[in-house]
Amino acid sequence: MILVTGACGHIGSRVTQLLADKEVAFRAMTRTPDKLTENLGFEAVYGDFEDPNSLNKAFNGIKTALIISGKAMPGKRCFTHKIAFDAAKRAGVEHIVYLSLLGSSADSVYPYCRDHYESEKFLAETGIPFTSLRNAFYLDMFLEKFGADGIIRGPALTGKGAFVTREDAAQAAAAAVLNPPVGVVEITGPEELSIKDIAERLAKLTGRKLEYNSETIDVARARIQGALNDEWKRELEIGWFDAIAQGEQLPVNDNYKRLTGMDPYTIEQYFDVFPDLLDVLRTKRAA
Repeated sequence: MILVTGACGHIGSRVTQLLADKEVAFRAMTRTPDKLTENLGFEAVYGDFEDPNSLNKAFNGIKTALIISGKAMPGKRCFTHKIAFDAAKRAGVEHIVYLSLLGSSADSVYPYCRDHYESEKFLAETGIPFTSLRNAFYLDMFLEKFGADGIIRGPALTGKGAFVTREDAAQAAAAAVLNPPVGVVEITGPEELSIKDIAERLAKLTGRKLEYNSETIDVARARIQGALNDEWKRELEIGWFDAIAQGEQLPVNDNYKRLTGMDPYTIEQYFDVFPDLLDVLRTKRAA
């Protein structure tokens, strides 16, 4: 039996669809299982990383668990993951597939990459065989970064990344739980892209003028001071761009194809298949 945590999230919900299509027996865990009751072919259960008792039930009888990172602030997030890893160990889970981040290290400039590094250490300490899928930053996230004026601002300088689509991340996760490799597997898109590259190519797809304005870290921090009240959220935003500037989202590799047997999407291919994703750029306009 397979367990998918975070089954109502971007990646988790897509993984449940992919596994259901393959008629694989699995259990879908979420804090809102009522949202999954209309789905057939799998068991929907309540589970929360901060509620160990709920995890005991969710992990019971599970052979392979896909653990998707929860929502918590840096420094706390890794400990919520540890709760899940420990529950898996108590239940006798034989293999864990964990969704991590490319660039995870103790000295990453991105707080969540440092958090994933600590999570991977906790995972290794369980002694359970595991796969850590270190996904590059999601290409989809850039759609949310553009302002109403069509400009994306941040301190990424001229840095590039091997950004991967959420669809490819879900395909990789589904493949990994069905035939788990062991150890760290870095998952990337097919090419190195700067944010300027992305803005130009999205502009062609939407017929709208889109730009990237590079800032210094100090200018970016001052700009978002009012928009993000919590300091840790501001540091996440700054660190996300800075990780790109520092080259933490490189290089491109072919692990995705090795795992899934498919090529990862280019920008044009992705939005040709999922055109509605671009609606946010077409409708988000300055007043």
